[in-house]
Formats: sequence, structure tokens, C-alpha cells
Amino acid sequence: MSNNINADQTANKTEKLTAVVVKNTTSPEEKKNGSMHYTVVCSLKEILNLNVFENLRIAYTSEESIKRITPKHKEIYQSFEDAPDRFIQRHSGFTVICNDIKVSSPQEYGINTVTLDNASLINGAQTQDLLKNLLEDYEGVEAYENVNIRVEVLVEKAQDERIEIAIARNTSTNVSNLSIMGKKRYFDPLEIGVTNILGNDHRLQKSETDDGIPTQTLLQTLRTMTPKEIRDEYKSLKDSPVKSYSGKAMVLNEYKDMVDAEANSRLKNSNFESSVLNYYRSFAGYAWIEYGKWSSDKDWIPLWKKSENYKKIGKYNQKDDSFDLTWAILCPLLYGLQHFLYEEKSGSWKIKYSDSFDKKAYMNYVLDRFKNSGFEPQTFAKDRAYYQDLYIFVSDYK
Repeated sequence: MSNNINADQTANKTEKLTAVVVKNTTSPEEKKNGSMHYTVVCSLKEILNLNVFENLRIAYTSEESIKRITPKHKEIYQSFEDAPDRFIQRHSGFTVICNDIKVSSPQEYGINTVTLDNASLINGAQTQDLLKNLLEDYEGVEAYENVNIRVEVLVEKAQDERIEIAIARNTSTNVSNLSIMGKKRYFDPLEIGVTNILGNDHRLQKSETDDGIPTQTLLQTLRTMTPKEIRDEYKSLKDSPVKSYSGKAMVLNEYKDMVDAEANSRLKNSNFESSVLNYYRSFAGYAWIEYGKWSSDKDWIPLWKKSENYKKIGKYNQKDDSFDLTWAILCPLLYGLQHFLYEEKSGSWKIKYSDSFDKKAYMNYVLDRFKNSGFEPQTFAKDRAYYQDLYIFVSDYK
């Protein structure tokens, strides 16, 4: 099987690995979500032809890739040549995602056959391709092919979760995207919107080493609070609000697409300004205020103390009597508040609560819906019906 696979194809592949070690390392959280986790040790030859349908990038060595081998990849290449028996310790290994896993009864010498349904390599494709090329350079490569490597197997059937896992497992790329976008000044207008409201002491995180306001969290907050009239104008924002909760990498790429689209439109019309970006930029400071205000409100504390189930809503620090509401509760809550946003004649967006709005009643209703979800934060945050419930509840206070 070749690495040069058309990304538009759908994978429904059964892969078989002959393994010397198979361990079920599923956590309680994964088990509760209907997922599984295995650690597999097998020879290098077993993974050389694993398909890469769901990998975020094709191999750097592929003719289809505009990238070329970096010094880091050369280090991997040389590391394997110098000490193949140490490769399993010195490198992070490979990650495969699949729908299901079957492990045969141990055969002679403890060998197992591991069958993976709808499997794809999501991390390690570059290393896979590099080592494949290395082995082709040698005659009599059996000794190299039989070097053991470690494979992490994630069993997950939900397609949206598979995508988020694939993105998250390539965190080095996500972090570099933040730095690249920061360097190219994508966030400067957003930061101006923050400093206009919060002052010059409040800066955005523009690289992985910055200590400023986390830019991706701010973008998630802005996205979930986007008023319907703007949401309807932008196709991506019309998608499920759940994406605001779970798509930290997605909101970054979505914002980049917005800025690029605005820049392209300005080439045709010098006066063009995206209504979505105008909202993002003018409301950024207020969005961060709302994020901080609702996440740390001390009125959550007596609710948190009601029972062990309600303790899942966040963290209470008894030493300084502070509270931190989990994002899984905060995201749907903020979605309901979009009714209070309004656009001034100047075009800037602000927020003003109606005199009739009952904050504590809203907090109690949020937790009533949370109870309905079985007191499971992720279940609550990933069900768009709860977002709609909160949207309707707040609409009565407009």
C-alpha cells in the first residue's frame, strides 16, 4: 500500500499487525465514552504499509508534497541507522486510530495477531515514509525490518471525534500555526480590540511562549457568542455551535480563512470590511470580560456544593474562595447570551443585559439542563439541543 493516497478516498481498511506485546491500556474516561486504548509492540515491517487516509499531511518525501525533509527528519533517519535497537526508546512511536480492535489468542512465543477495523495512521506518517526509504537503500534489510517499534492504538468510532483527535495529536503543527499567524500579524486587529476595552496590559498570546490571553480560547468565546444575524452570513459559523466547544484548532483555521477572505475582497474593493471580523475585533475585549465573569462567578459555589455530581461543573479553591467553571458548561451558557449583543451606529459590538434578566435563574436553568445530560460535562457540551434550550430561555429576557 502506498502513502500517496488520494485524500478524497474513504478508508474502510482492515489492517493486521503481528505483535510481540499487546496491552489494553484503556482509561476509565475512554471506557465511559465507548472508546478503547491499546499499546502494541511490533516489528517495523508491520507498519510500513499502514494506510494514512486520516493523516493531516501526506509524507514530506512524497512527490505530491511541497515540503521537503527537514533537519529533524534527518535526525530520525540517522538515529535509526546508528542505533536501531534504541529507536523504540528515543522516539515517540506511531499512533493509529480505528473503529474496532480484535486480538487473537497468544500463539507460540506469545505472538498475537491484532486486527484493526477502519484503521489509519494519524501520527508518524513522516517517520513511516522516511524509514521505508531507508530500508530500500539497504540490501538484506531483514535485521532492520524486525526492529521493534511501539504503536498506540486509539479505538474511536465517532467520525467527528476522530477528526479532533487527529488534529490534537499534531499539536506541534497547531502551535506553529499560532506562531506563524502571530508573526504575520493576523491577531493584531484582534489585540487592538482587546486593549481598547481592557487596556494595554492585556495582550494576546501570539506564540507558544507567550503568557497573554489564550488566543484560541478567545476565538472559541467569540464564535459561540456570535449573534444570529452575523452567524447566518458566514457559512462556517452556521455549523453546529458544538464546534465552538471542541474545535480549538478549528477556530484558529476558521479565523485565518476569514482574514484571508477579507484581504482578497479588499483587492477588489478597498472599502470592504468583513461584518464577521468587525464583530470579532470590536467585541473581543467584551467577550473576554464575559468569559472571565461567568467562569469565576462565586454564585457557582453553593451550586457546586449541592452534591458530588454538581462538583463536575468546575473547580472550587477553598483557600482563596475562588471558582473556575469548566468550559463544557461555560460554552453553551455563553451561546445563550448572544441575545444581549447589539451593534452601535459606529458598527462596534457591545453587550447589555436587559433589566429583567435574572442571572441566578439562568445559572440554575443551565444546571437543570446539565442534570438532564446525566451530569456529564462532555455530553452536555456536545449536544446542540442544550445550546438551543439556553438560547430559547434567554430570549424571554430580550
